[in-house]
Amino acid sequence: MDSYPHILSIIEEYLGHKTYGHLMRDYFSQAMSCKVDFYWYNDERELRTRILNKLLSYYPANRWMQDQNLTLHLFRFQLGFGYMARRLALRKLQQADYSLLHVHTQPLAYLSLDLMDQVPTVVSLDRTIAQASRETTAPQFRWTYAPNNFLEQRVFQKAARVVAFSEIARRSVIEDYEIDPGKVNVVYPGVDFSQLPLPVPSTHSAVKPYTILFIGGDFDRKGGRDLLAVFLAAFADQAELHLVTRSAIHCDHPNVHIHRTIEAYTPAWLALYHQADVFVMPTYSEPFGWVFIEAMAAGLPIVATQLSAVPEMVTHGKTGFLIQPGDRAALADSLRTLITNPALGRELGRNGRKIAESKFDADKNFQMLESLFQEVAIANRQVQFDLIPNNVECG
Repeated sequence: MDSYPHILSIIEEYLGHKTYGHLMRDYFSQAMSCKVDFYWYNDERELRTRILNKLLSYYPANRWMQDQNLTLHLFRFQLGFGYMARRLALRKLQQADYSLLHVHTQPLAYLSLDLMDQVPTVVSLDRTIAQASRETTAPQFRWTYAPNNFLEQRVFQKAARVVAFSEIARRSVIEDYEIDPGKVNVVYPGVDFSQLPLPVPSTHSAVKPYTILFIGGDFDRKGGRDLLAVFLAAFADQAELHLVTRSAIHCDHPNVHIHRTIEAYTPAWLALYHQADVFVMPTYSEPFGWVFIEAMAAGLPIVATQLSAVPEMVTHGKTGFLIQPGDRAALADSLRTLITNPALGRELGRNGRKIAESKFDADKNFQMLESLFQEVAIANRQVQFDLIPNNVECG
């Protein structure tokens, strides 16, 4: 294994990023062409790091100020992420001879530009801050993201390769940050199909209520409030709604079920996908939308919004329905169509499963990432070889 690339990978541990990290660890634990040491960005935190991160992560109570980024809270907590990742990277680079550094996502490299000069670095991301600012902040307040944009551009410039989760994220890296297209690749994330099999068809004839599934940590941003309102107004007497979220919401209706402790790739998580008839997340802002490819893999039709990378996953009329954010009438119409035509839902779900198998298979996509790691490591070895003087004389 010594002749193979030895890679230090530092990964953000938050919602879909955590799932990505676990799947990546599983894949590379069996890879034969490289050795990867994985760490969450907040592993081994020192006391001073904990204190600094706590101070930087302060959120204002005013939600409007949060949404408009007027307190620069996104820059502050991303600096905290970057500081934790830098402290961790410094320790690990002193403990082993790494040929490659991988960071996911780009804020983890904000304060490690000097390390990127020393070790070739692959940066992976779900979206850029330029995308986020356009989705979440009014135009007159987008100047608040200038510090993030400055550091993000520096990270992309210094990276040996940038790996984007979607074509729209790749275009943002190239166009918003003026990065050479040749070093920006799309490698979609994926799902582990061995842990997400299709449900076994039921052999009994008991009729169950139509089941709607929503999974979203930030209930309001993910459109959960719209879905709950539409459900209570139009479908509460003929369907069930299962909400998986960590947000503090409450609903007394007997057909609304709130789940707060569900973790990905657990039996309870799989059971929710298997009992559902449709997956709905009418999100207002979305870095990638991992749950959409999970729901497609589970054979479910999707109701989602027409923004960011979502159309790269969900095709309107083929695997589900795409609506505009906040359009409750269109959301109700989409659900009504599926509830009254279950055969259509099953067809859309079958289409989604086929696309997930061809486009979002974790093993296949990690093979592409593995090849990219090898390519960067080999190129760096060649550069080091070329720098060795060829006129050295033996004394």
